[in-house]
Amino acid sequence: MEFQTPTILDIDRIRSAMKKNTKCGCEMSIANTILWARHYHTEIAFYGEDIIFRSMGENGMYSYCIDLLDAKDAKSLFQKVVHLAKEQGQPFRMHCVTEKEWEMLNSWYPDQYQIEYSRDNADYIYLREKLAVLSGKKLHGKRNHIHRFEEANPDWRYETITEENEEECARMAMQWCMNNCMSGEDEIEFDKIDESKLVVYAIRHRKELGMTGGALRVSGKVVAITLGERLTDDTFVVHFEKAFSDIQGAYPMINREFVRQELTEYMYVNREEDLGLPGLRKAKLSYYPEILLEKGTVTVQE
Repeated sequence: MEFQTPTILDIDRIRSAMKKNTKCGCEMSIANTILWARHYHTEIAFYGEDIIFRSMGENGMYSYCIDLLDAKDAKSLFQKVVHLAKEQGQPFRMHCVTEKEWEMLNSWYPDQYQIEYSRDNADYIYLREKLAVLSGKKLHGKRNHIHRFEEANPDWRYETITEENEEECARMAMQWCMNNCMSGEDEIEFDKIDESKLVVYAIRHRKELGMTGGALRVSGKVVAITLGERLTDDTFVVHFEKAFSDIQGAYPMINREFVRQELTEYMYVNREEDLGLPGLRKAKLSYYPEILLEKGTVTVQE
């Protein structure tokens, strides 16, 4: 079995292998597979009609990821991954395992494996309708931010990202990076620079990647952008959302308008994990997720 770093040239085969996906973890998205492959040292291989992911950690050890919920032969796929770890002479490790998948594994091999969940990696999944309407006492603050945005910017408008505005949107992403990549006088946040490069790539290759994007314009200038893709039949995943911090209410406004304008066919919106970042966790919790999808790492029982 040959593993390779996925590129956009592999998109058709990746899409074919993942077309039946019902697993709602953000790692199972097609665009993420391409965009973050080099950052996370991720490689893929095909096993019949299924796809196997492996990522190398800083310790040089591989961790595998598969979709047991939709595999043609889930037990055979799992056994293949166990065999791959043995071939590498490494301890078995599999990440992004949902509760349903863990139940399957434990029924096949009782007390042979263990799972450890990480709160930092749990996905925030919201009802689309709630994000679109923002009704109720809990979301009163969001409505206030949007109201202030509308009062301060009466000429605002929402746009789908298209060939006509993609260069403006790409420039906005790079400007956002320039505004936010310094955490101190001399400390550069290289992760934000890397992410901004991926946003620009995603904007320019959104059709090939199957992504949908939206932009918010104020006084003729793009001040916020967002991009995501279909994850399952009823769930859309948002990968990127950027707004200028000096435009009050720009973040909740692009969030609401994107959901209203682009995502009417979906029931849920996955806004990915918070990675343990306090500010990001506070922001994601403030929208009151319907589901906090836990994903664990499975290893051999000690």
